[in-house]
Amino acid sequence: MIAQHAAVLVVVLPLLCAPLVALLRDARIAGAAVLMIAALDAALATLLLCQTLDGTVISYALGNWAPPIGIEYRIDLLAAAMACLLAYAATLVALFLPVSLRGTIAPGDQPRLFAAFLLCLAGLVGIVVTGDIFNVFVFLEISSLSTYVLIAMGAGADRRALTAAFDYLVLGATGATFFVIGIAFLYVVTGTLNMADLGERMATAPKRAVIVGSSFIFVGIALKAAMLPLHRWMPNAYAYAPAGVGTFLAMTATKVSIYLLIRMSDFVFDTPGEIGRVNFAALLPPIGLAMLVAGSVIAVTTKDLRRLLAYSSIANLGLMLVALGLGGISGIAAALVNLFNHAIIKGGMFATTAAVLHRRGTTRMDALAGLSRDMPVAFGFLVLGGLALIGVPLTAGFVSKLLVVKLAFEQANWLVVGGVMLTSLITVAYVWRIVEAGMAAPAKTAPRHDLHPAFLLPVGLLGAATIGLGIWSEPMLTLAGRIAAQMIGGAP
Repeated sequence: MIAQHAAVLVVVLPLLCAPLVALLRDARIAGAAVLMIAALDAALATLLLCQTLDGTVISYALGNWAPPIGIEYRIDLLAAAMACLLAYAATLVALFLPVSLRGTIAPGDQPRLFAAFLLCLAGLVGIVVTGDIFNVFVFLEISSLSTYVLIAMGAGADRRALTAAFDYLVLGATGATFFVIGIAFLYVVTGTLNMADLGERMATAPKRAVIVGSSFIFVGIALKAAMLPLHRWMPNAYAYAPAGVGTFLAMTATKVSIYLLIRMSDFVFDTPGEIGRVNFAALLPPIGLAMLVAGSVIAVTTKDLRRLLAYSSIANLGLMLVALGLGGISGIAAALVNLFNHAIIKGGMFATTAAVLHRRGTTRMDALAGLSRDMPVAFGFLVLGGLALIGVPLTAGFVSKLLVVKLAFEQANWLVVGGVMLTSLITVAYVWRIVEAGMAAPAKTAPRHDLHPAFLLPVGLLGAATIGLGIWSEPMLTLAGRIAAQMIGGAP
């Protein structure tokens, strides 16, 4: 029974539980409820992944209205894998979220934050499982509105969270407007919102309307994915949101936007590497390289650890765009490996940063002095994540960068090869800043308080995955290859 309805339960569970959690008065009970709900959602997502590993595509018609008339939830291997990423990220964050909120958000306000967290999870999961393009917009708005609230609730610790939330609201609303206008153009010329049906009717649709509609959709996704120069919202959102929220957003938000870019180009428009009849794939490598260089350079000069990691994330997103722009099954597979590995690496670093913030009350670089002595475990995990960002062998980051460089080398794209190598050297510079700050002698001796127990499991699991997927990368490579092959219809 549960397996039969898992496709809809994975969205409905957090969506319906959110208002119930908001009504709870005890923050501890609400925190435990969020953890339980996220864990159950992860179990449902795992069930979907098991059902789709053999290439099966699950089609769930809501209200028994058959597609394309009714709304369809359509889960293939990519959607199931993304749902797993989102649900497991929420579960790991929920383990330390209540602790990370202490002293920054009043206990009476925490249940409402937990409710917004569940709504954000429901919206993001809904985006990846729905087969209806307007339903994508609806879930995009659910996740975005809840994210604005989550970021703004960081104002208890830093009033700049309000400005960060407002910036994201303005840019996010702009992106959503572009996206829905693009949908309207496509609906006018095709008469359908079902993405599979849309893909079939696109070939006979008027060329001009498809170009205009796809252009609006691309800009909307670009804003949500923080593509240069539309990245303004991201560093402040990650830096001033509550630490646990920032960790969740770093692992999921932009990853869903990259998912949409892949889904739209290879499913809706049936033109791998393109959106509609516009070759946006040609734009992705230069945009990606610009993000790689700009994000890395700005990270070197940043004075706050969370902002440093945010700009580093912009650079890593650039690497995913470069991989997508290189095209074909190998390009999509490389982008997906980068997507999943980056979520793990950066999730571990942001979770560790949350632990540091919990103990020290700040993440300014000049306040990290003595971290290697006072919090050696946290310092070790930060260094591990930094090594993965550089691309040191035996880490997941090495596998991610190697795939892109190898593909670019095969295509004789020396600009991409040189760009990745150059930004790896720049990454060494900003990772060394973290190491140097943590090993500096503190102005005064402080008692040793390492990771709070609530952080040990999520930080430890993400750190172990960072090493494990570097040593044994075959499962990730196989999964990404099978997803890419399923989407394009070829063989890996």
